[in-house]
This record gives sequence, C-alpha cells and structure tokens, in this order.
Amino acid sequence: MNLHNFLQIVTVFLLSTIKFGFGGVPLAVMVDKFPFFKAITITTAGGVASTILFAYLSEWLLDKWHRFRKKYRPHHEHKHVPESGLTKRIREKWGLYGLAFFTPFILSIPIGTLLSVYFYPDKQKVISYMIVSIVCWDIFFYAFYQYLYPMLVTYLHSK
Repeated sequence: MNLHNFLQIVTVFLLSTIKFGFGGVPLAVMVDKFPFFKAITITTAGGVASTILFAYLSEWLLDKWHRFRKKYRPHHEHKHVPESGLTKRIREKWGLYGLAFFTPFILSIPIGTLLSVYFYPDKQKVISYMIVSIVCWDIFFYAFYQYLYPMLVTYLHSK
C-alpha cells in the first residue's frame, strides 16, 4: 500500500465519521472506486468510531453546552439540547429506533449520537442500535451509489 492509497482510506474514514451517507460512502464508491468489502469496512468503521466517540463524549459536550448557554444567554429559557421539530417528531413517534434509523441519512452521526444519548442514557443500547443502522445504511448507500446513481444520471442526461 502506497501513501496515496493510505490517504484515500483515511479520507474516506474521516468523512464517514461526520457525514456518512452523503460524504464517506459516495467518496468510497464513486471517486475512489473501492470494491464492496473495502468500502463497507472503511465507511462502517468510520461511522462506528464516531458513534462510540460521541457517545462517551456526550456528557462532557452537553455540560459545556449548558455552561455556554448559561454564561452567554442567561435570560433565556435553559434547554440542554435544542430540539428541532424533526427530531422531536422522530423521538416521540419512533423513539431510539427512529433516531438510530434517521441519523446516518438525515442527521450527521455526531449530532444523532449526542441526541440519542441525551434522550436515552443507556449508551450501550444507543451504540448497538446505531451500529445496526450504520451497517444497514452502508449497504444501501453502496448499492445506490454503485448501481442506481449511474443509471439515474444516464437516464436524466438522455432526456
């Protein structure tokens, strides 16, 4: 393995830690042309590493967020985590399953993990659900970007 291959792997891994479905997987499949097993392994490893890291850093990050809001916005209502309408609907309707399901696709993995750990304090359960979701979405995104996306682009350009 030369330096170029190593940098490709590190780039895909790091991009998969932050924006999984629209960053790491497309880069691995369409730009770097990784084969199935290599792409799935590297992108899943990036997503899982991010999930574990942010699950265990969540208490510290949420404490810093609370102190920041208390210091710079003392007159406003204090919420630990701002919750959008989307995350509130997902949490109320589907619970942890929904947060884990939508995190790699709609939310980024760090934000989805922080929200999941905030609302559901059992870190092992959150990590387990997130890993299953990451693997499932990884296989779906690989198939989409490898097979369906090129056909879609060809179809749209032919019209």
